[in-house]
Formats: sequence, structure tokens, C-alpha cells
Amino acid sequence: MACLQSLLHGWTDIRLPMRELLSLALERGCYVVEPQGKVRGLIYRPFMAWVSSHFGFACQLVENTPIQESARAVRPGQALIASVSPEIRDPGTREPRRGGHLVLVHEAHGGTVRFHNPSGYSHNADSASLPMHVFERFHAGRGILVSAPP
Repeated sequence: MACLQSLLHGWTDIRLPMRELLSLALERGCYVVEPQGKVRGLIYRPFMAWVSSHFGFACQLVENTPIQESARAVRPGQALIASVSPEIRDPGTREPRRGGHLVLVHEAHGGTVRFHNPSGYSHNADSASLPMHVFERFHAGRGILVSAPP
């Protein structure tokens, strides 16, 4: 939801608190709530349908695609919600997991990926950057390419 909130702030005049965004997402089946009350990861297809119909964003599912390929689509008015390991905030992590956390890739060129990491440290949460080959170690090969409303 932090990625969606960033897109809304950057591309629209819509300002919704996180609690309201989460409530709307739960209503639209974008998450699964376990019997113990724990909310589990974003379900892409219902999320894509919801943000398309509700906010006017165009969405494209990205699967089994290395960041070198999916990042080519990132340009002004487009961003990639990328599945990465939460360990990405510590790029020196050896043999990180892949997936389990979402970041918003807002720029990729010259072999560098720039992204917003909601769980990053204060010095790198809003705009972190990594060489593409380092980012790829954390990347799960999936995500959602989102385009701004026309």
C-alpha cells in the first residue's frame, strides 16, 4: 500500500490515509487475512483490477522477468512495483531471499535502479539506488508495471 500511496501522491490529487487504503484493498480481495488476523502478501490481479478501476492506473503483470528487462519500461509516468527481499535495505547481504517485500522502482538507467523502499532506513527509504546487478540479487522476477492515468 505504501507503493500505491506514493503513486497517488505523485500522479494524482488523491490523498488517502494508509488505513483507508488498506481497508479498500481488503474489500477488493487484494490481501488474504489469516484466521489469526495476520494479513498476507499482496495478490496482484485483484490489486491491478482495483487500482485500474478506482484510480485510473493502467497495470501490467510482470512475471519471470529479470530487472534488466522489466526496468526498461520504467519512464516518466510509469513505475514498477517490484517484489524484492526485505533484506534489500542491506545490499551487502549474502545470498538474500527473493521476494516478500515490495519497492517502487521509479527510475532505471545507466545500470542503476532508483527506488522508494518503505522499510528502508531513514537515509535511503525515499530514494534508494543500487547497481542493477545488485538489485537483481534481491528481485523475485515479478511485479506490476503501473502507468499514470492519461
